[in-house]
Amino acid sequence: MFKNNRKEIKALIEENNRLRQQLTPDNLKLYEDMMLYIRTDLRLAEYESEQILMEMLHHIVDSQKDGKTAKDVFGGNPKDYAEELIAELPREKKRNVAQFIIAQVVVLIGIVCLVEGLGKLVLPLFGLKGPVVITGNLMVTLLMGIIGTGVAVYWIFKQIRKDLFTEGTNSKKQYIKTGLIGAVAFMAMVGIVYLLPDWGIPLTFAWWTYVLIGMFLLIIGKRLQAA
Repeated sequence: MFKNNRKEIKALIEENNRLRQQLTPDNLKLYEDMMLYIRTDLRLAEYESEQILMEMLHHIVDSQKDGKTAKDVFGGNPKDYAEELIAELPREKKRNVAQFIIAQVVVLIGIVCLVEGLGKLVLPLFGLKGPVVITGNLMVTLLMGIIGTGVAVYWIFKQIRKDLFTEGTNSKKQYIKTGLIGAVAFMAMVGIVYLLPDWGIPLTFAWWTYVLIGMFLLIIGKRLQAA
């Protein structure tokens, strides 16, 4: 059933992208603020959220033909209107949330394995020593990656939501600022991992072993994401 929902969600998003092209610039700005506000609330069931967004979009398109605006549809305080909708929308099932989290973790481990394998292959060609995977450091790196990813997603979404429904806000500058801060935080995390003392058992597998494991995990992770 969840797999069928994914197909329906994808169809709703594609139809939304097509129909939004009919909006005037002002109506498009306000609707996209509403859309982002709802989509970045990870508590909400995605299918029902896309359904309500599509209903609102059709309403705005029809109202636009009658000379009305998105402000007429949402009222004087669009953020309050959005909060009322969010309060009525169902929450995402725990099983779906767990599957999403597991998929991200599997993909993350797959990327780590690929990087390690390619490092072992390429670095010796330049006279450099390939990376040595040590169990203790690997666990710390994965743990920091999982926690860091969760915190980063929460923080980025929070920053995006904070500036929605605000006139005169330069979204492009805000996205650049958010991206730069995220990049600095990521580099700080990499620096911490690099400075960690080695502890645990070295894993002396061939480079192709890491690459194969990484590719396998990436395929599994992507399948979980699409399921």
